[in-house]
Amino acid sequence: MTIIPYLVGACLLATACGLPKDASGTVERVRGGVLRVGVIHNPPFVIDTGTAVRGVEGTLADAIAQDLGARIEFRRGPEHVLMRALHTRELDLVIGGLDAKVPWVKEAALTRPYYTDEKAHVLAVPPGENAWLVKVERVLRQHEPRVGQLIAESAQ
Repeated sequence: MTIIPYLVGACLLATACGLPKDASGTVERVRGGVLRVGVIHNPPFVIDTGTAVRGVEGTLADAIAQDLGARIEFRRGPEHVLMRALHTRELDLVIGGLDAKVPWVKEAALTRPYYTDEKAHVLAVPPGENAWLVKVERVLRQHEPRVGQLIAESAQ
């Protein structure tokens, strides 16, 4: 029996430690700091009153910020402008009832759908921020059982 397969396995494990990683360190920057969220008004998923952001995804963004001990800074604008800002890492998250079929796959990374009706609803994060994407998806998964209730409450 040779030791080579064990050495190869040990090397692979050693190089995989610390994965996933963020290209720009989003998780560490947001933790205890500011979560910069782009907002697209799209009830019942995002209800932007001008002074507050509510709705399903407003609640989910709050949960993500709370999980990291961060405060939220909302930025409003057209979808194409917010997606470019996400791509250049001026934003950490874009919410707006986005469909998994949005044409922004080169500008942003999309979460797995957190809710499906006639569309598969996703959030958008900067591309290459893999640890951040995993963190956001974990919070979405934790709140997934409540999404139907949140939609009903937001639609009222």
